[in-house]
Amino acid sequence: MGPIPVTDLKQWAYCARVVYYHRVLPGAGQATWKMREALAAQDMIERLEMRRGLREYGWEGAGRRFGLWLADEGLGLNGKLDLLLVREGEGAVVDFKLTSGEMGDNHRMQLSGYAVLVEAALGLRVNTAFMYRIPDDRVFEFVVTEAWKRRVSEAVRAIRELQETAWCPEATAVRARCAECEYVNYCGDVW
Repeated sequence: MGPIPVTDLKQWAYCARVVYYHRVLPGAGQATWKMREALAAQDMIERLEMRRGLREYGWEGAGRRFGLWLADEGLGLNGKLDLLLVREGEGAVVDFKLTSGEMGDNHRMQLSGYAVLVEAALGLRVNTAFMYRIPDDRVFEFVVTEAWKRRVSEAVRAIRELQETAWCPEATAVRARCAECEYVNYCGDVW
């Protein structure tokens, strides 16, 4: 079945149907304008981030690793981490987001997934994560608890089950999310 990308964990917490369409019906969705813009913004932010200090993260003097591809067969996860900060046997994950919204549980799930992956693949302890909001250069800190790490494992199991059974989950209860979804034309029961 192959590893589950950490970004699927974010989608799972946002709307499980997105993961269903992505994993069971690959190629069905259309990239949205926001998705394409996020990729372009990410390249720009990586270049700028190399010149900035780490004071806003509280990790002055830490090493930085950009665009780090990680995989762990035991976890069944893989993903490309935007930025890993490293100091004295510990790490902090940073994810760049082109959004105007606050940090949601979908972001927390993604950050927790990266934290679990860094711990397994690199042996670094990760208890801190950051979401960097690109439009206003705002940094949100998130403490990655053991409860969030368990949620990652539960989501991985649920996604595996979804793949094996081709079970279509309920759509998100937050219908406003559907308006910008790349699978908007596939959820006839929502509209």
